[in-house]
Amino acid sequence: MTQVPTSSTPARDDTARVAGPYLELNAISKRFPGVQALRRVTIHAPGGEVMGLVGVNGAGKSTLMNVLGGIVRPDEGSIRIDGQAVEIDSPRAAAHHGIAFIQQEIQIFQHLRVYENILVGELERWRVAGPMLSRKAMRSEAAKHLAKLGSAIDLDARGEALVVGEKQMVQIARALSRGGRILLFDEPTSSLSAREKDNLFQVIRNLRASGLVIFYITHFLDEVYEICDKVTVLRDGEVAVQGKVDDFSKAHLVQHMIGREIEGATGAQGRRLGDVVLEVSHLTGTRFPQDANFCLRRGEILGVWGVLGSGRSELLRALIGIDKVRRGTIAYAEEGAPQPVRARHLFHTVGYITEERHLDGLFLQMPLWKNISSACLRAFASRVFRILRVRREMARAREYMAEVDVKAVDENMLASQLSGGNQQKTIIAKWLMKQPRLMIMDEPTKGVDVGAKQEIQKIIFEKASSGVSFIIVSSELDEIMSLSDRIIVLRGGRIVSELTREQFSKDRLMSESISGEATHAA
Repeated sequence: MTQVPTSSTPARDDTARVAGPYLELNAISKRFPGVQALRRVTIHAPGGEVMGLVGVNGAGKSTLMNVLGGIVRPDEGSIRIDGQAVEIDSPRAAAHHGIAFIQQEIQIFQHLRVYENILVGELERWRVAGPMLSRKAMRSEAAKHLAKLGSAIDLDARGEALVVGEKQMVQIARALSRGGRILLFDEPTSSLSAREKDNLFQVIRNLRASGLVIFYITHFLDEVYEICDKVTVLRDGEVAVQGKVDDFSKAHLVQHMIGREIEGATGAQGRRLGDVVLEVSHLTGTRFPQDANFCLRRGEILGVWGVLGSGRSELLRALIGIDKVRRGTIAYAEEGAPQPVRARHLFHTVGYITEERHLDGLFLQMPLWKNISSACLRAFASRVFRILRVRREMARAREYMAEVDVKAVDENMLASQLSGGNQQKTIIAKWLMKQPRLMIMDEPTKGVDVGAKQEIQKIIFEKASSGVSFIIVSSELDEIMSLSDRIIVLRGGRIVSELTREQFSKDRLMSESISGEATHAA
């Protein structure tokens, strides 16, 4: 086991904790057709500690957690809880042994109320007579678990009425309601606001102090240092390194994750920006944005920052006419000076990467070449009968797969079979085939590993250097500051400040997005 000391990380809380269960994963191996997913993975996790589990997509994190959750049976190895060998051959068996799995993909019943979603699967506990349920008791129980998360979601609201962050909170409350002794958190903050994330971390600290075993899977290394006591890095199905979090620098964790030193993301500095290509004046939607004013230059990367609910995504959607615009003007320059255009014109002209690739970014059950060509079908239609020229379409798709380095068997592979990073690069390839002069990206690296993130950022810098302009929303402070030439900050649907690179700081971005006063809006 390799450990790389560093003195740059803060000291952790060494407060004595209650002794709890002891989990041992011993020499776990699992092979799927054509791939060795896990190779003799050994992790010992005592109660009262948070074990971070990190690695690039395909490293084996999900397979290992699926073994522990009873979804996948290992080919070799053993699992012991409190020194006793256990067989976990189903999710029911995992629950019997006190294992609760909080999945990354939100699982919620849209037609059920919040309290029903939290307690779903254990309704027999609340049955009073025949089909009658004690709904008063159910509400009380659900409220107790939401209170642990510091959440005030309406217990009677239906799942379909909740925003993404609220749905995630309901999912976490559901896992907590089942009283697990071993909790598996899989990217639990991916859809949470800063305040909800802080609440969750406090809950995890309380659970840790009560002696529970906690696994925490994340792509965000800052979260590892904030909440985890120990960390295990998986690479190619094996343990690359493990030890106390304080014994590793972030750079060395990344190096162990990808098997090499990572290159710094450079490109924001030193680029020469062209003339103004986009001018937005007093853009106002039915809810957000409110009186938005900003401009964009050729080759510029404009970051949009704000906490969840600030109107980030709504600004992008209003800009291209997906959400209704009440008033305001948009001027766009395809050639020469910007000219007034309708928002729907931009929709047909620019590239637009949505926040949720599985929902509205990909045709998951279609091959890659059809996904990549889907925004440019007219370019492949014959002049006479408008029949698609499939060979040409496939050949062009292969070119763009190569340009963004989509790792796949071939262009016929289904989009659903790719890792998150390669799915995201497939979407980027789709819009690059359109050859837009403006790319609008909502969370372009959401849910991808550190290697794919670096590759996507490199693509953005290269295209910006060639004159493509970008508007980018990101929830990661480090990413938005490293990518952007300027950042506009939103709060309550309004642009409250505009910062140049010299003014970037995490403290300033956070303070202005939460309580700052308007300082400038271009």
